[in-house]
Amino acid sequence: MKRACFVCSLLVILFAQSFAQDFNITAIVRKSGLSWEEAAAAILLAKVLGVDMTMIISTRKETTTPVFVLAPAVVIAKVGKKDLREIVKMRSKGHGWGVIAHRLGVHPGAFNQQRVALSKLSDDDLIAAVWVQVLTRSFGVPTSQILMLRQKGLNWGDVIAALQVSSASQSPPEKVIAHWQEMGKDWAKVRSHFGVSPDWLPPVKVQGGEVTGTGKGRGAGKGKRGK
Repeated sequence: MKRACFVCSLLVILFAQSFAQDFNITAIVRKSGLSWEEAAAAILLAKVLGVDMTMIISTRKETTTPVFVLAPAVVIAKVGKKDLREIVKMRSKGHGWGVIAHRLGVHPGAFNQQRVALSKLSDDDLIAAVWVQVLTRSFGVPTSQILMLRQKGLNWGDVIAALQVSSASQSPPEKVIAHWQEMGKDWAKVRSHFGVSPDWLPPVKVQGGEVTGTGKGRGAGKGKRGK
């Protein structure tokens, strides 16, 4: 039993090390087996919140909890200074993210909620709160634009893909979505159509706890090389 536990722990360590400092979406997809959307989400979440991407991906793999759903747990773990796996384990006992955050003394401001008790918010509310914050900071777009994409029925992975193509190609999101629908909702085809590299993401700087995204960048990063 001890030997099995040791081997398991060693595999987790080796798995985690293979992702160290690797922010290339294609490489992460290849190593982890995640979709493009989840790999991109893990990178953005790690950069904006200033947390270890390796832990996000390894926890996602171990718990089979999608990166999009894990987002509130990442915030709780960072603010509450707890292990991410411990937070996910609490949720496996039937507790929602809001209840967990409340019990650990996390301030509502961590989710951009100033006067609402976290225990009263649903998982979907907190997931949305995190991703709106992450995507507005990453792509330099207003909250209204993200909400517009959600209202059109896009899930969070599709929202990331739409913002990536829109930002890199300097094309309106509506135009990008129109092509996506015409191309059978295949983002690989859409990126090829607009000449956007699957590995392009806007640079995000984390300095002294303050997080700032560079926005659209006026075409920087457009093209198949992702420069």
